[in-house]
Amino acid sequence: AGTRRGDKAEPGRDRARDSDEERLGRARAREKAMVFLDVLVNYGCRRWLHKEDYSFDEGGDKTRSSSRPSQYPLLGFKDRHLEDDYLEYLVVASKARIILGYVTAILLYSAIFACSWVVYDLGMWAEQLYKILSDEQKEAFKEYQPEGTWAKYFPMSTSTMYAFLCLVLLMFILGLVAVVCMYQMKRFEKHRTWIFYFTPAIYLVFIAVNGFVFAFSSQSYNAWFGTPSWIFLLILQFISPLASLFFISLPALVMLELMTVFVLVFLVIVPLCNPAGNLWNLIIEAATELGGNYARRSTLNNLMQPLILLCVLAVCVVVVSVIVD
Repeated sequence: AGTRRGDKAEPGRDRARDSDEERLGRARAREKAMVFLDVLVNYGCRRWLHKEDYSFDEGGDKTRSSSRPSQYPLLGFKDRHLEDDYLEYLVVASKARIILGYVTAILLYSAIFACSWVVYDLGMWAEQLYKILSDEQKEAFKEYQPEGTWAKYFPMSTSTMYAFLCLVLLMFILGLVAVVCMYQMKRFEKHRTWIFYFTPAIYLVFIAVNGFVFAFSSQSYNAWFGTPSWIFLLILQFISPLASLFFISLPALVMLELMTVFVLVFLVIVPLCNPAGNLWNLIIEAATELGGNYARRSTLNNLMQPLILLCVLAVCVVVVSVIVD
């Protein structure tokens, strides 16, 4: 509750004895230090978003007649300098949650990554075998592979895929190290808001890499669970590290962006534009094959429940971030 925007006056009151010139001076210093991030994130809209200069008197009382500073929905204060002050306050208040989020993401991703190494030698053996095959044999090899499996589309890139998976894990680890260093070292005290920029960037890279791998390996569980197995593969292997977003504390607009990208990539783009065909149709086909109205509707209900739950959880993440913010 200590980080709600309803309590935004706290960072301002802590600086009540600072003159307006000192506050503007700190803001200009932050802008110079964050020139590249500012240009990439919000510099283009900053002047347009800045609609007021909100300040406090010596006693901490507001100099405006309104009870609270004006705000945009999800975009923060109309006084962008006050928004900078709030982000500095938020990043310090959210220290434990941000570190917990990184640790959770690393543990979940490491568990999945470790399990994938069980079949690494088989993938490398198939890659080496593919290299020595003739062109006709290579075509026959691809034809033999089931639709929706990685070896059918990229038989020579098993090592490359694992390299990207290692890179994602390394990014989470380096992100955690950077966060800890920025909290512990005084030289980064004025730049801690960078955490709100590179943290979502890491999650976006994770979504991009896993979305690509999932698109070309969505039918890997077919032998055990049938054609709708992509639902279990998605939940258990590709998106479980995103559960860490329940613990991490990021601005509401950032959470909305991450959840929007997640839904678009994993539930819209990849299922509809999949090399193995429309994945949503596979659910309907699996339910239809059972025959009988009750069996079909019951199966369809059981298969759709996890996907509906994913959408609900995505909404919950955004709602929680808005309430906390």
